[in-house]
Amino acid sequence: MQDSFWHNHYHLEPYYVNGRGYDQYRPAYELGWTAAEKYPGDFASITPLLEAQWGRVSGASLLDWRQVVGAAHAAWERVRSAEPAAALPRPQLLAVVQGLQRLNLQTVKSLQIAAAQTPQGLLQQVLGRHGQDFESASRELTREFTLESTAAGGRSFAGSLLRGWEAIKAAMGPHTDQSLLDASEEAERILLLAYGVALRESLPEAAHSLLQRQAMAVQRSIEALHWLRTCMPGGI
Repeated sequence: MQDSFWHNHYHLEPYYVNGRGYDQYRPAYELGWTAAEKYPGDFASITPLLEAQWGRVSGASLLDWRQVVGAAHAAWERVRSAEPAAALPRPQLLAVVQGLQRLNLQTVKSLQIAAAQTPQGLLQQVLGRHGQDFESASRELTREFTLESTAAGGRSFAGSLLRGWEAIKAAMGPHTDQSLLDASEEAERILLLAYGVALRESLPEAAHSLLQRQAMAVQRSIEALHWLRTCMPGGI
């Protein structure tokens, strides 16, 4: 069960690095979920022990301990907090979804800003298509959760998520295609992290499935931007 969960969620974690497969993190997850059942105490007290074990259990992973300690901690924490959680109350669920809905629209705006400052070409087409996808995701959340009546409940959640995006927006000026691509990818990463935070909540199954599907779409968009940067240097 733990293996399946992390296989489906590892790319939503803040320590994930684009392009790394699950096999690079899996030994750390297993180390963490095993340690949660094997050793008493908090994670900090067993960290030196786990670090000493990493070289022996890392298997095919090419990552060092500093690159996977977050994964081990996350797996340890998930086991330790595995007691059945009460379902998220409806008002809180709507507040979380409202935050994602608004952040999707803010990401659309950031991509529009970037697209307006790059000449017509592949980059502009990709940013425009991503913007349409995020706008569709926002509409889907509004439709599925009837969000028109939940604006007040979502303000604090949305405000906390948008701080990083506002910083990106403020930094966007008449830069190069490369810097606009970087800023656009960063905006999408903030959106993906927001989905990761939401998916850690005790969501109803249908809501979890919908948000996970949208999160996977954001991940694919990020991978497309990453490919555009690495495979078409100077040709954007």
